Amino acid sequence: MTNKIKAFNKLQRVTSGFQECSILAAAAELDFFTLILESGNRLSANELAEISGSNLRAVTTLLNALAGLGYLLKRRVVLGKGKGKDSVVEYSVAGVFIELLDSRNLGTYIPMIRHLSCVQRSWTELARTVKTGKLSAAAPSILGAEQDEVSYIMAMNSIAVRLAASSVEDLWRIGLLKFKNFIDVGGASGTYSAAFLQALPESRGTLFNLPVGVKAAKKRFTGSEFEGRINLVAGDFMREDLPTGFDFAWISAIIHQFTPEENLILYKKTFNALNAGGVIAVRDFIMNEDKTTPLAGLLFEVTMLAELNTGAVYSFVEIKTALEAVGFEKVEFPAQTETMSSIVTAQKPLQP
Repeated sequence: MTNKIKAFNKLQRVTSGFQECSILAAAAELDFFTLILESGNRLSANELAEISGSNLRAVTTLLNALAGLGYLLKRRVVLGKGKGKDSVVEYSVAGVFIELLDSRNLGTYIPMIRHLSCVQRSWTELARTVKTGKLSAAAPSILGAEQDEVSYIMAMNSIAVRLAASSVEDLWRIGLLKFKNFIDVGGASGTYSAAFLQALPESRGTLFNLPVGVKAAKKRFTGSEFEGRINLVAGDFMREDLPTGFDFAWISAIIHQFTPEENLILYKKTFNALNAGGVIAVRDFIMNEDKTTPLAGLLFEVTMLAELNTGAVYSFVEIKTALEAVGFEKVEFPAQTETMSSIVTAQKPLQP
């Protein structure tokens, strides 16, 4: 295969990638997978259209596409016995995808699919954003703007439940998994808080987040084994001070949302929230010095541009400089990855 053919094939593959994403997104927003599973994992197009209040022809087209892509199984079921009996075509969720596509599960990937669908709508206006330097507001999903915010919160959970254990292992490896009282700043639904409470049975935690995040966290912790060890505080750390008295502060997947000036405010408030000798750990994409790698970080920065027209991914040098500017010392980069699971740590001085 010549290089020109390879180049053409790559362009063709990349530019048509939106199709499968859009098919999945439509099914996720309509919650088709869960509706099928709730009905014993077998529904006809006609039944699904009636249950969801959707157009039959369009539902059939979408279901066939999902079956062709391997997310659903399609089979014809004969009603009754003998020749001449009626039959119906039924769809079921493929076994390997059931846990991921059932929106009722804590570890479901449905919120992330919904969130990325919202992101995709913003990406379609990327050229206009680059041209004008202004954000082109994307329309909300059919679920509405409020539910889109919930999808974002739970999308972070769907990733965090798969990464929290490795972050806990990293903190143990570098000797930081020994704190007694921690604050999870902007902690979404509390996935990392739960992991810390599990790993350190004598610890207590405070999750500080916007009201929508605290609402999700309350749903997670109410009635759980950790309910009496976690304090949920609603607030905006850009407008309000953080609670105080902690020996560890966890800032996970937060700094990329803000400008350097805003992150200085966040770091300073975190500094004030810690006891003397307390440690801050910042988990995010950490770029190399010229900010060309990792690739996932570069693409994520484009997401920030397309969706928010603010925020950025930062290098270790930039983070170190900002942390030291507010008073932290012993800034280190003990966990380096190609993903958002890189960790930078620093300590508040023992003496003022």
